[in-house]
Amino acid sequence: MKVLFSSFEFIFGFLPITLVAFHVSRRFLGGKTALGAIIVASFAFYGWWNLPYLLLLILSIFGNFLFAKRLTSKPSKPILITGVVLNLAVLGYFKYRNFFLENITQLTDATWELEPLFIPLAISFFTFQQIAFIIDVNDGRSSLKEPVNYIAFVTLFPQLIAGPIVLYREIDEQFKNIGLSDNKTATNLSKGTIIFTIGLFKKVALADSIAPYADTAFALADKVTLLEAWAGAIAYSFQLYFDFSGYSDMAVGLGLMLGIQLPFNFDVPFRSTSMVEFWKRWHITLTRFFMMYFYSPIALKIMRWSSERDLAKFTRFFLTVTVPISLTFLLSGLWHGPDWTFIYFGAVNAIGLIINQAWRELKLFQLPGPAGWVLTMVTVIISFVYFRAASLTEAHAIISVMFDPTKLILPNWLSSAAETLNLPWQTLPFFASGSYTIRLLAWIVIMLGLSIVPRNPAAHAGDLDPSWKYALVIAFSFSITMGLLDRPQAFIYFQF
Repeated sequence: MKVLFSSFEFIFGFLPITLVAFHVSRRFLGGKTALGAIIVASFAFYGWWNLPYLLLLILSIFGNFLFAKRLTSKPSKPILITGVVLNLAVLGYFKYRNFFLENITQLTDATWELEPLFIPLAISFFTFQQIAFIIDVNDGRSSLKEPVNYIAFVTLFPQLIAGPIVLYREIDEQFKNIGLSDNKTATNLSKGTIIFTIGLFKKVALADSIAPYADTAFALADKVTLLEAWAGAIAYSFQLYFDFSGYSDMAVGLGLMLGIQLPFNFDVPFRSTSMVEFWKRWHITLTRFFMMYFYSPIALKIMRWSSERDLAKFTRFFLTVTVPISLTFLLSGLWHGPDWTFIYFGAVNAIGLIINQAWRELKLFQLPGPAGWVLTMVTVIISFVYFRAASLTEAHAIISVMFDPTKLILPNWLSSAAETLNLPWQTLPFFASGSYTIRLLAWIVIMLGLSIVPRNPAAHAGDLDPSWKYALVIAFSFSITMGLLDRPQAFIYFQF
């Protein structure tokens, strides 16, 4: 049985029990005991999903704790490299072994017996989080002093399953002060409840409501027409947006209920008018991780090397911009999943970013905001087709139709308009009826507005003082959500 944030078991069972245990422990037994309550609850939460892989999480924590302890007392690059390699080896074995063996088989005459691959829940998140920690310890940006703090840092259930990817140094001080009485418990609980409820609404009322439309469109990948392909791709883009944005809001809200401020992961990314801006707003903590621990070290080394040589402008741009971005998004694509579809997802975003940077480097004319927004969203939607598709064949079938004017065919219920416009019409597989299509278009319009206009509540938690306005918003959102909670679906990012 899986306990989702968006399930009755979590909202009315696990969460209230955990909050009572934590706050009672904090009030009467001190901060260390309160952290212990969080750790026990987090292990129970993870074990409830898959008990055997709880041992893997514990071993990962223990192994990285030993590396961090050694690096705290005496930094060592060889030991750090050993720690990073071992983390990646575990991740590679559990997540990527079949992918690499399948591709080796295609390139050689080797044959492998591939067992079904079951990816341990959240392995990418807790592995990268701990890699960042031991790097920071070796570089002197963090230090390991309290084992309880470290265990809580890795296992903290609001962010354990799908992020945000937290840095130890931004949460360690909060753990140290968790037992202090600061008279903010009621405020944090109210703000956390507001953010959690809004995130829950995003997931259950929005993402899960448009999901069936996206699923239908992708199931008909080889049959859809131009308008249907675009509608299906846009529907999935909104599903992914509100699914992950909703989870990220809930994580921040749950953290606040425990008196912990987690970093927010979204800053209204669908407002972006360039790919550079988009990746500053989308999955912010993952972008930060790759920038700090992969892109920047590579880019700096290449820049130092190229500055010592008299290279042509194009060559310098290729080495200092194209290569680091390409490598970063190759890794980012693979991080999302062991499949070529995710590599193509990374490649589309890399190409968009490289073009964006080249445009700036060449000092070309400034695109009007609406034009930049359209180009950015088209690039993002194409990348999301790869993100969602079950195979490259399915993705290419949809994308080829999206840009094929000969596939512009209207549905039979618009036959009069089609004849007036001299366009072909027929009975379509996805836009089979007018009422179905209008409902989908209504969802798209609603979600477009909700993804662009409102501020992200998790990014402005300080402004969420209790008021009648928020009380009405939360009451409305919660009542709608409760009516839809009998159809819980796992969060998309849980597979990573």
